[in-house]
Amino acid sequence: MKNSLLLFSLVTVTAGVGELAFSPQMAQGAELCNYRNEIVRVSGAYVNKNEVWVTQGWWFVQPGECMTYPDNWYTYVEVDRDQTVERPHLLSEGVEAIKLCVLQDRYTFYNGETEMVCDKHDYGFSDNSMQTFYLIGAKRELIGYKQ
Repeated sequence: MKNSLLLFSLVTVTAGVGELAFSPQMAQGAELCNYRNEIVRVSGAYVNKNEVWVTQGWWFVQPGECMTYPDNWYTYVEVDRDQTVERPHLLSEGVEAIKLCVLQDRYTFYNGETEMVCDKHDYGFSDNSMQTFYLIGAKRELIGYKQ
């Protein structure tokens, strides 16, 4: 009897974990790979459960390495404050894009959809700016010199 109860518990737990792991509601991973000879900085954005845009940064991706993130995140990529990584090919592929405020220090920022909000929250950094974030979904994006 004890072995039967243990087996039943194990099957129930395994079924529950399997359902959770393979549920269509679970986010798949998006991946950004750095094929440049310099570190790239990545900022991510998403809409939270209260329908508010949240932007966060920065993650540093070394040359030859990849970063995985939730597939419902939009991303912006730069080399440094003066060099944005151009990604216009994404628009021709039908990828969604949105302009959001980017702060140049580590940050989490809410409601950054307008320039007025971005300017109001400059925190002493004059180079905060509105930048284009792209939603690539559950795909791999290669960041190189020519797209």
